[in-house]
This record gives sequence, C-alpha cells and structure tokens, in this order.
Amino acid sequence: MPEKRPTSELVQRVVSSLALAGCALASVWFGGFIFAGVWSIAALVVLYEWSRVIGFTGRSLLMAWSIGALGLILSVLMTVSGFVPPSVLLLPVIVSGVILALWKPVEGRSRLWVFCGPLYAAIIVVGPLVMRLREADGIAVVTWLYLVVWISDIGAYFVGRGLGGPRLWPAVSPKKTWSGSIGGLFFGSLVPILFILALRSLGWPVWANGALLLAVTVSTALVSELGDLFESAMKRRFGVKDSGAIIPGHGGLMDRLDSYAAAAGYLYLLNLLMII
Repeated sequence: MPEKRPTSELVQRVVSSLALAGCALASVWFGGFIFAGVWSIAALVVLYEWSRVIGFTGRSLLMAWSIGALGLILSVLMTVSGFVPPSVLLLPVIVSGVILALWKPVEGRSRLWVFCGPLYAAIIVVGPLVMRLREADGIAVVTWLYLVVWISDIGAYFVGRGLGGPRLWPAVSPKKTWSGSIGGLFFGSLVPILFILALRSLGWPVWANGALLLAVTVSTALVSELGDLFESAMKRRFGVKDSGAIIPGHGGLMDRLDSYAAAAGYLYLLNLLMII
C-alpha cells in the first residue's frame, strides 16, 4: 500500500502549494520586470540550495553563490532588454560555471556538478521569461507551462496513491510508481491541451494546435517528470534528504521546482529550435 502522509504535513503541502501557485500566476499576469523579479529570486534561492547540496559550506558557499548569482543576474538583464538573441542569453551563467569549475576550493567534488549549478538555476527564469516577453501569446504559453508541471505532479500523486503498484525506480525514488507516472503524464497533457484549445475557441492567439500541440505538451509533461527523478537522484548522490527547509511541507525551493526547471529548460530549447 502507498505510504500515507500525516494530515498536518499534507495540509502544509497544500497551503504552501497554493501560495506558490498564486505568486506564480500573479507574476505571469503582470509580466515584465515583475515576472523577471519573482523568478530571479526563486532562481537565486535554487542556486544557493544547489551549492549546499553539492557540498559548499561557509565562505566557499557564499563565494560560489555570488559568482553564480552574478552570471544569473546578467542573463536575466540580457533577456529583459530584448536586444540579445536567445541563443546567447545563457552565456553569462556558462562563464560563471566555468569559473566555479576551475576554482581551487572545488577540489574533492565533481566539477560537472559545480559547473551545472548556475545553468540549472538560470533556466528557471530565463526560459519562461523569453516566452512571457512574446507580445501575442506570452501569458498563454507560460500558463500552459505551469499547468503541464502542476497537473503532472498532482496527477502522479493522486493516481499513485490510489492505484499503487510497481515502483518506478526504487533506487532513486522509492515512493514513485508506474501508475503515478502514467497518470501524471496523462492528466499533465490533457488539461493543458484543453486549456489551449479553450483559449483558441475564445479567439485568443495561441502558439500551437493539432499534432504539434499534442507532441509538445506530452513531451514537456514527460520532461517535467524526468526533472523530478533527476533531483531525487542528485539528492541520493550527495546523501541529502531535502535541498533546504524554506517551504513548509516541501523542504527546499529546489525540491518544489525540480520538474519546473526541467520543463523550462525544454521550453527554452524548443524556442531555440523555433518549434514554438
């Protein structure tokens, strides 16, 4: 039988999720500097948590975060300006990652994990910000992205609890089941597709229809689930239960945004390939 969470913890998770969702929806509605500011703060917190998870402490943690944060802020400013091609927006965080990977205090930990920290954090804000800045359908695209991630997570949770069954990858995430993964993929594709079709029927400009909408939505839902597994694997790799304790019932912000980070990165890639 699936493990049941204490009622108090479930209430904490629901309240925290609603608060985060409200903040995310408000930011996408206002757009511009508000959207960039909200998600930049989230990205900076994620960068700090990533640095802690991989083993930075004390002054080394502060220095690693500062170097990565500088690259992240530059990438966001380049994105907001609207004058820089999307293909080079992540160059500052790539440079930050290289500097960190070559940094002497990195000795004893994988340079690849160190390099990836600023890039992982930056994609949380840069990918969706590129889409939000689109005049015609920015709100629709980012709201669609939210729905893919949120409904996939909710669907996986309730279907997994309700049906149980074989574990998906016990060595990485013992609580996740195949039924939950399939349920999350199904509902995380169905609801966002219906949302886009509803907007289209109301005359809103939207970015896709038909086979393209189906393919992009299903693949994004799948990537978001893989993002969740990736963070679980990362925490096991470094022997950490949670990335932090900033969100009641959830742990760290990185724990809450793992699926979103993967989906945001995928969205950015699709944009570079001019698929959306």
